[in-house]
Amino acid sequence: MNSQKQAQLLDEAAHWAARLASPMCTAEERHAAECWRNLSPAHAHAWKLALRVDHGVASLADDNAELLAMADAALLDSAASTPGQRRWTTWALAAGVAAAGVFLTSMLVSRSAEDGVTVYESANAADGRRSLALADGSTVELDVGSAIEVELGDDQRRVALLRGRAMFSVAHDAARPFSVQAGEGRTVALGTRFQVDLRGDAVAVTLAEGSVAVSGTGRLEGRSERLQPGEQLSYGAEPQAWAKREVDIQVATGWERGRLVFHGTPLSEALAEVNRYVEQPIRIADPALAGLPVSGNFIAGDSHLVASALVQTLPISAREQGQEIILSRRSD
Repeated sequence: MNSQKQAQLLDEAAHWAARLASPMCTAEERHAAECWRNLSPAHAHAWKLALRVDHGVASLADDNAELLAMADAALLDSAASTPGQRRWTTWALAAGVAAAGVFLTSMLVSRSAEDGVTVYESANAADGRRSLALADGSTVELDVGSAIEVELGDDQRRVALLRGRAMFSVAHDAARPFSVQAGEGRTVALGTRFQVDLRGDAVAVTLAEGSVAVSGTGRLEGRSERLQPGEQLSYGAEPQAWAKREVDIQVATGWERGRLVFHGTPLSEALAEVNRYVEQPIRIADPALAGLPVSGNFIAGDSHLVASALVQTLPISAREQGQEIILSRRSD
């Protein structure tokens, strides 16, 4: 393939990537993007490169304000213009990143397990969450300290949650079921929105919209459950951990909106959530405080504001000690 044709394909791929990232993207556009990607191996390769540029630039936002401004300009241009009109902006942005000595692929893809399988990792607490637009039109909100492995095949779409938590908004495709493997369980959906949270051996699947089927694997083989919106299935390495319950979706998925919502949550559990997003964690000095109920709506990422609110509502005091904030029982 000549260089002119390659440039054209890359330009078209960047255009589709920008459209899929837009909240105004329609179902028809998502289908058209999928058809374009499947036209040939060259189209699929150009698509992968466009996504690497898109997500790689996004991951630099907190480190380079000038680059962020360039990325915003390129995104607006690519979403509103035709591919030919916005070629210079998009690829000038990519060239500027390369000139700065940045390798975009290292920020989006940590490793390639095999052809067609890609691992995406989120940033640390200081850099925040990561939003991903998959090639099938599905989107993933990856929480801090999380990682997924994605394989989009001709007859199925497979994701493995390697660690952390992710919210999946699945594009409907009846011919290619969308499954998420986490621990000893697999969640299957055709078109829906659900969250999977992996902590050690413990997994929690929470359904926000649509319907999903969860089936056990390994030692949980034979277990299965279909969830309705507002239900959460928890399971672990042992069969007795398998349990379904109703949950408050706003509480369970608040992190996706940058909020941490608690309704009578034990202090120890609330702090485990808070500490996902802060550089200065909050610790409990007295284990007897762990069960104190916490209720409220907190901004993720600000441990000082959280500690201040806790001091106002609970019989505790807070002090800074080294790189931590320590909570102790208040002496009146």
